Amino acid sequence: MGNDRRTGGGRDRLLETARRLFMRHGASNVGINEVTDAAGVARMTLYNNFPSKEALTVAVYEEMAAATLRALETLPEAGTEQARIEGIFDLFARGTLRADYRGCPFIHASLQEGEPSGPVHAVVQRYKRALRDQVFRALDEERAERSHMADSIVLLLDGAVTEAYIKGVAEPIAVAKRAAEILLQAVR
Repeated sequence: MGNDRRTGGGRDRLLETARRLFMRHGASNVGINEVTDAAGVARMTLYNNFPSKEALTVAVYEEMAAATLRALETLPEAGTEQARIEGIFDLFARGTLRADYRGCPFIHASLQEGEPSGPVHAVVQRYKRALRDQVFRALDEERAERSHMADSIVLLLDGAVTEAYIKGVAEPIAVAKRAAEILLQAVR
């Protein structure tokens, strides 16, 4: 019976509830009882699916990373380099329309760990590497300083989603998108 719960609705409810609570309050500010109460499941259901709060937290962030990367993979690969990069910014801009938007959940997660060596931080690092790889692949193969350009665009994205959260508007993403366009044109 324990194994059935790992794939059942209880696990899914826990993940969705924890995601919502973590995004609203920060993972470090949400207790296990709060998650189980809000999910409407017994504490044993949580422990049948996740051996600890840390395991639940890692699973939540892994799931969010996978969802974001899947969305990036669905962006068109054809077209100009500029259009592909703009598509990435547009994807992140659409995220600001969600009622629960709080900027980059991975930046939030990385700031909540005491040391940059724990399992949540490892999820953040993997996600950021994968995001950077997506940006790198969106750039033309013959692009000058392609690697440096990918790093620069990721920094623009990080700053833009943070500013969008702080200001409560999507405008910083549009500004960063324009900055990326200028950068792409300046470095050929």
